Amino acid sequence: MLIVAALVACSSPERETPRAAGHPGEPRGPGAGHPGPPGGPPGGPGGPPGSAPRTTPPEPADPATFSAGGAGGPNILWVTTDTVSAGHLAPWGGRVPLPTLEGLGAVRVEQAYSNFPETALSHWSMFTGVLPEVHGNVPPNGMSRYSGPSIAELAHARGYATAAFIGGVTLKDESCGLSRGFDVYDDDLAAGADHRSAPEMVALAQRWIATQKGPWFAWVHVFDAHLPYTPTDPSRFDKDYAGTLDGTEAKLRPFANGASTPPERDLAHVTALYDAEIAEVDAALQPLFGSLHGDEIVVVNADHGESFAHNYLFNHRAVLWDDVLHVPLYVKAPGLKPGTVSGMVGLVDLLPTVVDLAGWHATAPFMGVSRVSVLRGEGGGATKLWARTDPWMPLLPGEAGARFAELTPTSRMIRELDGTRCTYDLGSDPGELHGDCAGGEDRAWTEYNAAIQAMSRYQRAEVSRPAGERLTPGEMLEQLGYTDRRPGSAPPPPPPPPAGR
Repeated sequence: MLIVAALVACSSPERETPRAAGHPGEPRGPGAGHPGPPGGPPGGPGGPPGSAPRTTPPEPADPATFSAGGAGGPNILWVTTDTVSAGHLAPWGGRVPLPTLEGLGAVRVEQAYSNFPETALSHWSMFTGVLPEVHGNVPPNGMSRYSGPSIAELAHARGYATAAFIGGVTLKDESCGLSRGFDVYDDDLAAGADHRSAPEMVALAQRWIATQKGPWFAWVHVFDAHLPYTPTDPSRFDKDYAGTLDGTEAKLRPFANGASTPPERDLAHVTALYDAEIAEVDAALQPLFGSLHGDEIVVVNADHGESFAHNYLFNHRAVLWDDVLHVPLYVKAPGLKPGTVSGMVGLVDLLPTVVDLAGWHATAPFMGVSRVSVLRGEGGGATKLWARTDPWMPLLPGEAGARFAELTPTSRMIRELDGTRCTYDLGSDPGELHGDCAGGEDRAWTEYNAAIQAMSRYQRAEVSRPAGERLTPGEMLEQLGYTDRRPGSAPPPPPPPPAGR
């Protein structure tokens, strides 16, 4: 069986919904970036405006873009843990122990990186093997522009039963369209709720898996580590805190939007609350893994991390620092020897890697590559990876626009919207505090644009919304939770949730 687990919260009553089968500048303040690439989706920083949630099923992959490579294969479980930074975890030098994940018998990848610091596009990238920008402005559009297949569509075409169990509002299907290829896409959150607990998500997935008679692919999304930071045991990593700051959004909003900075002791407490939530996620996953037969392939990863530094707190969408891009990754599969391996792996590489591990022989226009050699300890990690922030998101005060980054095993180059570039030596400057901001050829940005342009033939037309459904940038930010509602404004209709707010 094949199991892919990516860290993200998932909880909602199970609902049967048949579905058709078938990268890198340096920030000096909170949030900067660059214009959209040639041939990429229209818009750019500040546009296009948002829209009401999509009400029709997302268009499936074009069958001409892929071959399933046969039928059947190992069972697959993919678990994503939303908003978990590798640096907070004990195996990566942090304080949060991971007895469940460390006891899984998996390969731990030391250098795994997100290609996009928001939930919806990060998941679209890992599930399709193409860079996030190819998918277009997913949250307002309610779907991806990419015409190639997702892992669920590949699995469905091979005869798998497919199910997703969604723990957070950012992945409601009406707003992201990830239901493509899933027989069951359970995103049924309670009215007014923004997430379901990890134990609930695990129970839903276990019940569905237990009923399957043939090959299956299940995705479990866990949202608990995302803001607000409200663990069941707030004192777990901070026994003697006597202050008044807690992890609720109401208390943290003044700091998250840059209006003020909390005292050092209060910041340490909030960090402890976040860490306690991650520890609870690890414990919640134990029954899920304990119910498996042992012949599955398991991949566990986060979609992105969270920022607690660089004057950008309790958020992730606008920066490309290590605490936001460096994510945990565990992979278990028959033939893989448990242990720790080095070598860079991007989330865009995960689908080609799973296809390789499963022996599917499927073909699709992947931009990522299989990293099975890394998992086997044979080298072959990426020599560079690209990441960027959302080029379409309306800007908050003080934000300079979308950023782009190129990562290598030893350095990080971050490019601002105005073309300013700073490079950090991660060996001598692991905190990314002292960049070399000399000029020079803009090679990485040029290469990135060319790569996105080359994928334009796999992009469908941008979704056009009726005028009455479109939101102004200010209304979009209100609905995404980045700004307070204006006095006297009416409550908004159900929003397209943020792609990893």
